[in-house]
Amino acid sequence: MDRIEYLADVIVRRGCGFALLAICMVMLGLSYDLLLCLKSGAILEALHGSVLGLFAYNAPRWNHKSTELWVLLNKGADLPPNYPPEQLLEVLRKTYLRYAEMAGLVTLALCIGAAIVWVVRG
Repeated sequence: MDRIEYLADVIVRRGCGFALLAICMVMLGLSYDLLLCLKSGAILEALHGSVLGLFAYNAPRWNHKSTELWVLLNKGADLPPNYPPEQLLEVLRKTYLRYAEMAGLVTLALCIGAAIVWVVRG
């Protein structure tokens, strides 16, 4: 089970890394205005978290053989015999939810930062 959770974590982390790279590049492009930079980062990170939440919601309905996790598990050859495929989808769902929660915390931090900048500017 540890290997399945590790691979699911790697899959979701890699996707989140690319999304965060894009968000950071937008924020870097808007760094001339700190308030605009933080607001856009918060909006984009909230969108990222929403997408992760939608993935978590839809994960139990997916075909387990069409997931990247199935491919990384050598198309099921690395699984114990009679392993329920619903368990794979549940691991993916939990992983997506964990990263959606982290995205929510980052969104909250960016919103607080934007509020502080807005108050300081007066």
